[in-house]
Amino acid sequence: MAEPRILIFDLDGTLVDSAPDLAAAANAMLGELGAPALPEAAIRSMIGDGVALLVRRVLEASRLQEVSEPAALARFRALYDACLTERTRPYPDVPETLARLHSTGHRLGICTNKPVAPTRRILEAFGLARCFGAVIGGDSLPQRKPAPEPLLAAIAALGGRLPAAMIGDSAKDVLCARAAAVTAILIPSDYGRRAADADLTLAHFSDLPDAVARL
Repeated sequence: MAEPRILIFDLDGTLVDSAPDLAAAANAMLGELGAPALPEAAIRSMIGDGVALLVRRVLEASRLQEVSEPAALARFRALYDACLTERTRPYPDVPETLARLHSTGHRLGICTNKPVAPTRRILEAFGLARCFGAVIGGDSLPQRKPAPEPLLAAIAALGGRLPAAMIGDSAKDVLCARAAAVTAILIPSDYGRRAADADLTLAHFSDLPDAVARL
């Protein structure tokens, strides 16, 4: 049996594909501002650094820099809250793999730049919440990934004292793991900025239990 570890997961782009709902909310906001919709693929590349930066990037891409960012952010939050799980779905094999990891004694947590309230709602909606003993969101601390503090807080909330790994899909997750001096495991997606210098890079989420056993 593999040595128990603390495994901290990113959310968007790692456990769930939330881009369709994020894009729908962003484009609804743009429509209210009289601007055309952006392609979902373009919005995917903007995801990962929290909702405030996502809204800023959407406004900049639409040449709406004169629009009040706080007002746009508030409207985006309301629109996204209304469609949070309409088209968001877990990636293939995620529920089964998380259940396997949890059942074999690993302590699982979440460290995401998404606000903690919608994070918890998504986890509950797809039956994933029971696997996680700690959830740190982008508004849980003053710092956000790639700063190490949120990851370290998630590790501490799970009791610490075990080898830890960060599992994510992009550069910010690898940078966060490096800053916190824990193992970086990458499962690449089309969200945000890609990374190539993780300790392990996996092609499929279902590869994770065997990879963790080899650490």
